Amino acid sequence: MDTSGGSAATRICGWGMVVSAGAAVGCSLAGVSPYPPLVWEVALAGASALFAVAWAVASCRKPKEPDHFGDRPRKPRARRGSGGPNAALPYVFGFGIALATVAAFLVVFTPSTARGQWEERMLAAGYGEFEVPVVRVSGEPEFVPEGQDNDAYHLTDVVVRVPFAAGPREVLVEGMYSASEPLAPGAEVAVYYAPGAPDAPVTEHDQVEEDALFLSFALAVWVWPWVIIAGVIMKSQMEASDLHRLRRFRPAVHLPALGILFAGLVLLLPVALGFQVAGYDQLPAFLASFTPALALTWVVRAS
Repeated sequence: MDTSGGSAATRICGWGMVVSAGAAVGCSLAGVSPYPPLVWEVALAGASALFAVAWAVASCRKPKEPDHFGDRPRKPRARRGSGGPNAALPYVFGFGIALATVAAFLVVFTPSTARGQWEERMLAAGYGEFEVPVVRVSGEPEFVPEGQDNDAYHLTDVVVRVPFAAGPREVLVEGMYSASEPLAPGAEVAVYYAPGAPDAPVTEHDQVEEDALFLSFALAVWVWPWVIIAGVIMKSQMEASDLHRLRRFRPAVHLPALGILFAGLVLLLPVALGFQVAGYDQLPAFLASFTPALALTWVVRAS
């Protein structure tokens, strides 16, 4: 975007596009909207699209200036107020592409509206892990012998007494794990349930995701290191002087790139707004995660 010179309109539209796109990515990573409709994400992404269109229109309507960046070997000419190439551009492009890709990929795992509303209701009813007593055993315990990947253990169907807010109830919990001996009446076991929702399930494993995706342990271990590595690699391949020329609008370069990004935004809408197209919603969102890299590839090849 032309933020270093040209009309005030192009500068405002350029910065508006960058800021709103970055905010949309941040909201997606932080899980600001827990389930569809992803109001903030869609609104900010839509604002970025509108700013992009306005930037293209304003750039086309500017008085034509000589293109000092037409020949790659020629050093970009600094203009008053620009200070030459911006050293932050490689970081913006390198890490921006990596973050945008993972943000689009995480939208694939956004829970459905029904699931999100159910989890919200469970949390409001005090959902969590609690110790409850075993009242009796239901059926025969199943013994699983030691294997290459596991120690020996037992699985037991037990009836537990759950102190719901409306009064205690006996609930069957299937396949409760125990290591040395099968569970017996009087034993204390840890289960997950919502004290304020007696109609909700009582389970051995957690069924409600409380943490935002941005902070979850799985992402911290398996995703963010690769995002950082990808950002560092892409940043190392970019020179500020080369990227400086991309801030000048050129239809043959920028319009196809914007088209690719708009296509990615459209592919995210089924999951983001909670509807299906031809029976699919997650598949289009998965395909959308490739569009930031595709747009950058086009810009590099066309420049």
